[in-house]
Amino acid sequence: MTGVFSILGFVAHLHSMERDMKQVEAGIVARACEMVCAEAKRVIGEGYPEWPALSPETLARKMMNTPLLETGELRASIEWNSTGNEGHVGSNNDKAVWHELGTAKIPPRSFLMGAAQHMEGKIHKMAARAVMAVMRGEGMHGSEMMELLHLLKHVAHEVKETVKDALESDEEKRR
Repeated sequence: MTGVFSILGFVAHLHSMERDMKQVEAGIVARACEMVCAEAKRVIGEGYPEWPALSPETLARKMMNTPLLETGELRASIEWNSTGNEGHVGSNNDKAVWHELGTAKIPPRSFLMGAAQHMEGKIHKMAARAVMAVMRGEGMHGSEMMELLHLLKHVAHEVKETVKDALESDEEKRR
């Protein structure tokens, strides 16, 4: 009888995992977009080591070595959104495209793709932690389901004992 409850518990855990994974997937995408957006905003004014140095003319005009940072307008234009398993990080500022891809006069300084690449390892770790939590039953509803199964196991045990006692009592009456 115990094996049946173990199998039922496993099946219920799989169903719980499936439901939780659907909810966690969207959360992973949203969190990944949020992380890339924050990194893209952070790198403006600091740059990545692989970016070309600012020209002497640009440095003379700016007075500081703050790549892509003039007024803060570019940084403020970076946004993210997600729906389900699809997410976007970007800017509606024309200068974002010029700096991301470069022009004839401006070398590319990829702050969006660079941010995504820079955050890739952290995103993988975050996603792995979320998936492992679901697999351990710590997802959105996993612990609730496991508590319910535990309760059902005890109820079934009590029913089994009650039926056993009743059968033994009937057998004694027949003797």
